[in-house]
Amino acid sequence: MQRRPTRPSPEPMMMVRLRQIWMEHPDQPARALLEEIARLHGVLRQVDQLSATISQDWLAERGGRLSALHQLNLLLEKEPAVMEQKVRRGGRKVAPTAAVDPDDYEMPYQPLDRVSD
Repeated sequence: MQRRPTRPSPEPMMMVRLRQIWMEHPDQPARALLEEIARLHGVLRQVDQLSATISQDWLAERGGRLSALHQLNLLLEKEPAVMEQKVRRGGRKVAPTAAVDPDDYEMPYQPLDRVSD
């Protein structure tokens, strides 16, 4: 059985480009997709923060690094949402230690209709 050739992945889009598309396409289907992308960017930013916390705790308690977590961090660092967050915060920061109730929690995302700091 022959495999079909896969398409190369598209270039990642930074928030500036997503906002530009938002302004150019006021129709509901396009905006719904862009809002979902923005929500997923928020999820990636939070995963990156939690990964940093796990890495720091593991290093402190075990004195080494987890290779799977290191691979996860390498993947996350290539994501535009994570890169932009690190630039805004001046580098990698550890996630807040407050417990999160998964039943009463919404993932934060940056609205596309306004520019954030």
